[in-house]
Amino acid sequence: MKQIYLNREQCELFDVPYYEAGSVSLPADEILRSRFMGYDKEHQDFLESMGRHTIHLRKLEMDAPGWYTVENR
Repeated sequence: MKQIYLNREQCELFDVPYYEAGSVSLPADEILRSRFMGYDKEHQDFLESMGRHTIHLRKLEMDAPGWYTVENR
């Protein structure tokens, strides 16, 4: 998976920007639990496979709102 989507509520929870550039490192299981309505199968499978490992995410100004690039794959 190249990118992970964080909705506005998740961005507020993790104190990262939804629109602007930013970065964050979070355990995959925390990202998975933070999504109230759940993720699609691709996100779900990726995050579950990562378990408690930390995922490093970075969002550039040009990225769509809420979309963070996975820096460690």
